[in-house]
Amino acid sequence: MVIGHYDAEKELTQSLEDHLFNVAIDARNRAKEIGQGDVLFLLGLFHDLGKAKQAFQDKLLKDPTKQVDHSSAGATYLYQKIQAHLGKRGLGKKGWQLFADVVAYVISAHHGMYDLYAKDASKHGFNKLRSRLDEASKEASFDQEVIPFALELESQLSQYGYLTLNQLIEAAFSDFEQALEKLSCKDASEKEFYAGCFVRLYLSFLKNADILDTVNAYEAVIEPESEDSNAQLRQLYLQRVEEVYQQFGQPTNRLNQVRTMIAERIKERGQTDIAGIYRLNLPTGAGKTKSSLRYAVHQMAHQGKKRFFYITAFLSVLEQNAADIKQIIGEEGVLEHHSNVIREKEYDHESREELMQEYLLESWDSPVVLTTMVQFFQTLFKTKSANIRRFSSLVNSVMVLDEVQSLPIEVTTLFNLNMNFLSSVMKTTVILCTATQPTYDDDSLEHRMVYGGKMAEQADIVALAQEERAVFERTELRKLEEADEKTSLADVARFVLSQEESTLVILNTKPAVSDFYGLLAEQTERPLYQLSTNMCPKHRLDKIAEMKEQLKEDVPIICVSTQLIEAGVDVDFARVVRSYAGIDSIVQAAGRCNREGKRDKGQVTLVQLMNEEENLSHLKEIKHKKSVTETILRQKTSPIVVATLNDEFFKRHYANYGDTVDYPIGDNQSGYDYLSHNEFSGPEKGKLRQAFKTAGQAIDLIKDDSIGMIVPYGTSEELLAEFETFLEENPYPDAEGYAYIKKTMKQLQLYTVSVREKSPFLSQAKSYLDGQILILPKEFYDDDFGIKKEADSLLMF
Repeated sequence: MVIGHYDAEKELTQSLEDHLFNVAIDARNRAKEIGQGDVLFLLGLFHDLGKAKQAFQDKLLKDPTKQVDHSSAGATYLYQKIQAHLGKRGLGKKGWQLFADVVAYVISAHHGMYDLYAKDASKHGFNKLRSRLDEASKEASFDQEVIPFALELESQLSQYGYLTLNQLIEAAFSDFEQALEKLSCKDASEKEFYAGCFVRLYLSFLKNADILDTVNAYEAVIEPESEDSNAQLRQLYLQRVEEVYQQFGQPTNRLNQVRTMIAERIKERGQTDIAGIYRLNLPTGAGKTKSSLRYAVHQMAHQGKKRFFYITAFLSVLEQNAADIKQIIGEEGVLEHHSNVIREKEYDHESREELMQEYLLESWDSPVVLTTMVQFFQTLFKTKSANIRRFSSLVNSVMVLDEVQSLPIEVTTLFNLNMNFLSSVMKTTVILCTATQPTYDDDSLEHRMVYGGKMAEQADIVALAQEERAVFERTELRKLEEADEKTSLADVARFVLSQEESTLVILNTKPAVSDFYGLLAEQTERPLYQLSTNMCPKHRLDKIAEMKEQLKEDVPIICVSTQLIEAGVDVDFARVVRSYAGIDSIVQAAGRCNREGKRDKGQVTLVQLMNEEENLSHLKEIKHKKSVTETILRQKTSPIVVATLNDEFFKRHYANYGDTVDYPIGDNQSGYDYLSHNEFSGPEKGKLRQAFKTAGQAIDLIKDDSIGMIVPYGTSEELLAEFETFLEENPYPDAEGYAYIKKTMKQLQLYTVSVREKSPFLSQAKSYLDGQILILPKEFYDDDFGIKKEADSLLMF
């Protein structure tokens, strides 16, 4: 018997044949709903073909640390077979080579993505894939051991619906071609970019099936949720959402009449929209979160969508809206994923122990996933195993991207084309949800988003008439200085304290927030709050809840914050003071003012701070957006109707940025270039040219390497004590132990704080599972401000 997996301690084996057919069947089942099942059966069946080599059998049985390339053999075998069969059909290189390259790369990279270009592969046109294929084909074991085993596999294909390998290749090629034809490619670079998306999609399906079968090689350790169980949950979600809307009854005032009309339109579109990219452009107070949830559950019920993803850029928005969503549909089947508290490591080997540790990393297989834009972008671009695995979870889902205007302009091209791929190939319904919609199809952009559905569905889910939109206008925007002069924090403090009303002050930088909070604390006895990313999510939620209670009682509280509060957080201040920023940010900030319409008009005041008091030199996009806003608002007199300036703002914003929308990475290169034609260092041979690994390392939504730590706050302390005891007593957990860890980590998601990679707090954190889990001791966390700033000085000794 040729062995696929071997447990020396328990003397258990799994045959390679069983493993390959198990993976092929599972991968096909995962991919068939988007018409890619045959491709994945092909990839699954031959992905570990190199394990048939005697050298690998010796590794399993005698020397586990021995390095044996087992990925290149299957890639080489299939490349040769595809070339021989499809080439004979007269398709030529243009017809089959891209498909052959994709298949070969996916198999060769299923234990680690790599760049196609390699200096040491000069005789193969600097193509690393070609070099690997050539080396594998020259090994004596390829003819003597690999090919005979492959022929044994092929002899059993008739049991799985394929008469021959050639028929399977044709079926897989047909899958690939049909999917590629669904994409509208403006130029060759877009086709190359989309080819890279296929690589990621196929790798994701393959890795999920491979890891599941490897972990379950000798016994069922992981039991995925059954489709019947998830279907029942989706039906339950629909029932609970509709119960909420039934409770509203018949509206009696104009505001609620318009809200009801919006909710009904959204319900109808949720029932009928096929996969596409849609806009939900609603003003503050229109019930955006509940409406988007209603749309999603109807998509799941009527369009067969398997998952609902709620994704937002701001932790504060996620924390609040996740709580609201769970209150409506319950917590069963809902994953709230803020950060990777478990730090993924790169493994050299393929042991079951290592794969069990990888199982701890969320794969987004829950029916409802609530997460951040950072996690989403890591899923689209990073090359660590967990990030790749999550990608296929987006298939046939409905995805609400909330506050999408906050995305950095550098990612525009990458975002646009990925959304096109998700909607066209992966049958994902994408909802861009914000009151300040970016114009991602603007003529100034070279690579644009394709809005709407394939059946001519309108891009805007709801189009409000001016009279309907006017119902939600509850604020008035004025400049503090009509002459556009700059002012000091001290002047702003005097202005805030001169009004005995609840006031929210939003500034652009943390130092400015800290300084302004200090100024106010010296001059007032009014309740004063400062929100910070140094707090864990639960801590911020508690502070916001405390403020809400005081706002209900009309207590004249003052809150000072960065922009983390301005989008989506359900607070209702009488006044808002906003430092100059993008018009999108100003509109969002205004949404925190007079939210419930208690006053005729809430007052929003714009202030231009002196450069030395709000230094934006390291915040280039905020600085640029602020500059565009200053240009538009210069000479305009108060009151200003800023919402009507949204499209002009984004048009100027994009036009002034040029190629930087392609994610620049120095030396005239870009993230888009790396993931498409790779012009400056692409290989000379082959249809794939991408620098997948380099791009994955370079592309960050937020250019800040951060690491998640669990912090002791509130109710987490008791759970942490029990958790730490378990981790100390079980440094090498068994399968049951890993299941407990996974469950506990989900419970602790709201008690995490991300710190930079070089933060001194990391050295003070308690480390478990070889550094994969970090827990901050109690003495470094303050119940008012979060991680203690003063602790920095303590850590110097």
